[in-house]
Amino acid sequence: MLTRADLIILGGGCAGLSLAMRLAGWGLDCPRIALIERRVDYGHDRTWSYWRTPGARLTHLAGREWTAVGVTAAGRKVSVDCREMPYQVIASSDFYAEAWRWIRANPRIDCFLGEEVTTPPMREAGEWRVATARGEWRGATIIDTRPPTNDSAVPPRLWQSFSGVEVECPDGTFADHEATLMDFEPDSSGAISFLYLLPYSTGRALVEATMFSPERRSAAEMQPLLARVLARATADRPYQLGRHEHHAIPMGGGEEASSLGEGHVRVGLHAGAARAATGYAFQRTQRWADAAADAAARGRAIPSIARDPWIIRRMDSLFLRVLARAPERAPGLFLRLFARPDPRPVLRFLSDEARPADYLKVMRSLPAGLFLREALRGFLP
Repeated sequence: MLTRADLIILGGGCAGLSLAMRLAGWGLDCPRIALIERRVDYGHDRTWSYWRTPGARLTHLAGREWTAVGVTAAGRKVSVDCREMPYQVIASSDFYAEAWRWIRANPRIDCFLGEEVTTPPMREAGEWRVATARGEWRGATIIDTRPPTNDSAVPPRLWQSFSGVEVECPDGTFADHEATLMDFEPDSSGAISFLYLLPYSTGRALVEATMFSPERRSAAEMQPLLARVLARATADRPYQLGRHEHHAIPMGGGEEASSLGEGHVRVGLHAGAARAATGYAFQRTQRWADAAADAAARGRAIPSIARDPWIIRRMDSLFLRVLARAPERAPGLFLRLFARPDPRPVLRFLSDEARPADYLKVMRSLPAGLFLREALRGFLP
């Protein structure tokens, strides 16, 4: 079987579906698209969160929002009032349902589920081609959302590994007015470990064990930490376990996951979708999908995810270097970052919507000596 398309999307995850959904809205003006995805079924396999800034996309899909978030370390807690930029969460099942509603309504988009790409993309006679066990696909442009097959020559500075479960507890177990961004755990292994908790009600929550470490951690390796934070989050009350999720996000690095040539566009977690210092990816992916659809509408080449401004790349890189070199300092650094009387500069900075003055305010929130010493290491022998 040979299938031709204007646009081939490899991978029907967040990035692939986001672009296909936008192009589906063009109706019969939509380019001919072939979307190839190895999974067959979609469910609630992950949760995306972000601050609802003026530039946030798809906020109508948010299932819950909080007007306060908390950071706790060594008995000290900082509560952040974020009423002007609430912390929102989108269940992947709701996003998938919205995306597929648009995609399946457009006859110019062909979806091939349960298909595993068996050959690397190859360019031949002005076309790109890939193959699966079912046949061959050819097209002018490939959007490749898959992770690279080989490790990046520049490995991530750190990995953010997290394992979470949804739990049902007696009412009153959780304070549902505030999400817990970070509640740090003692860790002597050189990793940075903390509880992340999203209380959907006083008796239901997503409880996640999160770890920043040089190595990617498996679900089995995260299980002891998850057990500890789960006992703490539920105050040892009885609970029922719901769905489980486990993922690992590269923090920094990944620049080597580059294009194979003109018309081959890499996107996804290994190609700039995740912010280096935070791991936030959903809104960055939505902004790319908007830009990609706009480029297609103007007859231009679809871009990859735009690189962050120089100042953000430098600040994120320095912050990750400090965390990697001195993980024991992380709880105090995050407390200081969120302890500002006015949290808006930090929230805009984390959301990629910083104003020029916000960069300076974020820098002033952190100990200058520690970061200056780390910056000088790059210049000293």
